[in-house]
Amino acid sequence: MGARSVATSAKLAAGLGGAHSEPVKVAKHTPGFGISRIFLTEKGLRTGWRLLLFAILLLGCQTLVEGALLRLAPGLAAGVFAIQKGAFSPQALLTIEMGNVLSLLVALGVMAKIEARPLAGYGLPRQEAFGKRFWEGVVWGMTMVLLLYGLLDAEGAFSIRSLAVTGWRAVADGLFWALGTLLVAFYEESVFRGYAQFTLATAIGFWPAATVLSLAFGLIHLFDAFYSWQGVVSAALYGAVFCLALRRTGSLWLGIGFHAAVDFTETFLLSPPTSTTTTAAHLLNCDLHGPAWLTGGTVGPEAGVNGFVLFAVVLGLFHLIHPSRGTSLAA
Repeated sequence: MGARSVATSAKLAAGLGGAHSEPVKVAKHTPGFGISRIFLTEKGLRTGWRLLLFAILLLGCQTLVEGALLRLAPGLAAGVFAIQKGAFSPQALLTIEMGNVLSLLVALGVMAKIEARPLAGYGLPRQEAFGKRFWEGVVWGMTMVLLLYGLLDAEGAFSIRSLAVTGWRAVADGLFWALGTLLVAFYEESVFRGYAQFTLATAIGFWPAATVLSLAFGLIHLFDAFYSWQGVVSAALYGAVFCLALRRTGSLWLGIGFHAAVDFTETFLLSPPTSTTTTAAHLLNCDLHGPAWLTGGTVGPEAGVNGFVLFAVVLGLFHLIHPSRGTSLAA
């Protein structure tokens, strides 16, 4: 993820686990006979139609926002297109993600109304917003990335040359990146591990849905020209980690903190350029040296061999620290 993954949000036009979650009853419908059975069950719209309607609402809103941006702020639109080509800046990222989050909230609001559910039913309990689970996720994410770069440094594949910015400029750039990467995390987690996970899990169960959506999360990164097959695997593994966090804590907030911290660390703190990506307004001038199987190539160190080992370690540790509580909305 990081600088090599935030471009995905620009191109993206649940049975939730955890003791805190309570099943929400949906008004029952009588499907009747004939064509109505194609669309309805006793509980309302069928899963496939709900997912399709959510996708149409989300992409439709994103298209409207992008069209407005092109007309009203062509300068900002240029920065958006630059991100899609691998040139990252915090201002352009904020522009993209504010539109994405606005579109998401509209789509979620409409679906919540149709399904008679609160937003908490999609993994976003208001009382947990930016609480201890979120900050625990930040620690997990930042620690994982720093360990990755520490291993590369020990292997002679990473070096820091100098500070790129200092003083108040560094503070301002860091705040811009922090807000932008937080919006990336909120958007992507709410789409994949929120609405889509909840809805698909009601039909096929939590872990089958998590498997399908983690694979989809990996494959959708192929829209980024600088992603390789290793990057697809690493993105899918991140999806698996975030699904486990959702299952064990019952909300998206730990995953949002984890996701945001990974992206922030790999864009602002440590963002070595590659042959296909550059990051503006970063803190440290640093470089990767070595073969792609070690450094992750154009994707980032999580797509290298160290990354795959650390994914296994993180999944194992998380399983031990957050044991199953034996309760969920969908098995």
